Amino acid sequence: MKFLDLLKTANHNLLRNKTRTILTILAIFIGSFCITTTSASQAGISSFLDDQSAAFGGEGLIQMYAKSDDGNGIAAMSSFSSYTGTPKKYTGGDKNEQGLTAITPEQIEKVKELPGIIKDSVLDGKFSTVTYVESTKNHEKFAPSLNLMTNDSVHFDMLAGKMIDNKSDESQVVLPNEEWATELGYKDADEALGKTLDFVWSDPVTKELITFPAKIVGVQAPSVVSGGAMVINTALNAKLYEENTKYLPAEEKDKVYTIAAEFDYKKYSADDIKAELDKLDLTGITLNDIMGQIKSFFDAVIGIFTIFGYIALLAAVIGIVNTLLMSVQERTREIGLMKSLGMGRGKIFLSFAIEAVLLGFWGSALGAGASILLGTWLNSVAHQGDGFLQNFPSFNIVEYTPATVIPVIITIMVIAFVASVLPARKASKKDPITALRYE
Repeated sequence: MKFLDLLKTANHNLLRNKTRTILTILAIFIGSFCITTTSASQAGISSFLDDQSAAFGGEGLIQMYAKSDDGNGIAAMSSFSSYTGTPKKYTGGDKNEQGLTAITPEQIEKVKELPGIIKDSVLDGKFSTVTYVESTKNHEKFAPSLNLMTNDSVHFDMLAGKMIDNKSDESQVVLPNEEWATELGYKDADEALGKTLDFVWSDPVTKELITFPAKIVGVQAPSVVSGGAMVINTALNAKLYEENTKYLPAEEKDKVYTIAAEFDYKKYSADDIKAELDKLDLTGITLNDIMGQIKSFFDAVIGIFTIFGYIALLAAVIGIVNTLLMSVQERTREIGLMKSLGMGRGKIFLSFAIEAVLLGFWGSALGAGASILLGTWLNSVAHQGDGFLQNFPSFNIVEYTPATVIPVIITIMVIAFVASVLPARKASKKDPITALRYE
């Protein structure tokens, strides 16, 4: 009997007891559906986070801060801030303090000489602060978090407009999200473009309010890496910084609190660079530091759901064994007849094994198909109208690729084959004479 004949016969035998076959396939279907969906969810999340990393500036960017006694201040000035981006009303006070420890000129020079650091890419950031920002539309006041893009390789996905231009003499700002635009009195992100936002600084000596108008050139798209900070260009930062430090001695004005650089990530790992920075009493932060934590969290959650999928698959394996054992019992005389006609033990074993593999194929294929249909529908609904992912157009709840679907189907077919070994061996070892006498 040829393989194709065995395949046709196996399919026919599965239909002898439709109820039992359907129930077994249903159990496999549930396991396949769960595993395919969790794999696709993991692929969707990983793809989104990778896109966010690429949008932010790639693997080779590192921001450096001096180690402080209390460990505070780093998150406040980095784009990895835990600040959510929700506009916070200004409630009074003279300063929006962001304390950092200064980096010395000697440390900066030593960083430039570190192996792996691209010397010409080292840029210092003299960050400014403001007391509040005030809308020229509705005159509401808010306490912002400011972010200066010290490296041109860093950028964010934009919902409207463009990124700031560090080569322009015009003061420019990019809003963290569309919520900021509406809180400032504009209908949406597009309406805010080109409008003026006032940055207000309260002179610590005279208490005079000094205003620095800035043009809104863009609004960031929702992102997990933007940190919810306003992005200002160097022209605006220079004006603010000069006012922030005008009462300081010259040596204090020149202090640097953070530096950014690119490193050769193909030859050196981030850990290699951080180890060298540690010797200089500096702390390095890469995008992968925060993205790795996010990925680990989602991987843990998805791993739990995957375990439930395999538990369902375990139940299906028991069903496959039961189905085939019952089939062997019911077809004892048929097995005896096939043996008496010259069919060898190997082909009898193979015929039952093929039945199990077919059960695995149909159950896994149908489960994967149902997962794809449901997942595609969910992605569509989530991005439409008031869907909960309308602000994350590049984020798919599930993302199906051959790499997420085919391995699941093949794995389940292999598991089904392993489950068939016991009943298939039992069938192949039956004595033909005894089998023919079976009632």
